[in-house]
Amino acid sequence: MPFSHSHDDRVSNGLALCPNMHRAFDRGLLSVDGEYRILVSPHVREDESHAYSLAQLAGKRMLLPTKLQYWPRQEGLEWHREEVFKG
Repeated sequence: MPFSHSHDDRVSNGLALCPNMHRAFDRGLLSVDGEYRILVSPHVREDESHAYSLAQLAGKRMLLPTKLQYWPRQEGLEWHREEVFKG
């Protein structure tokens, strides 16, 4: 959940993403399900054979921190899926 909305700066309210994935996430083209698997919006138009295609990420599980306390909170991910993701 964006800090500007939640004022929550805990590690569990964030994701470590490269700049391209960050933009896609913020624009609702990517999200994360309840099992920490990557969701790709059907609105993404791309060459799926490209080595860096977002479609190749669909259904893959995120790499998560070793300590459970640092995992992204499900409440924030659910908010993102409902308010931002273009599913």
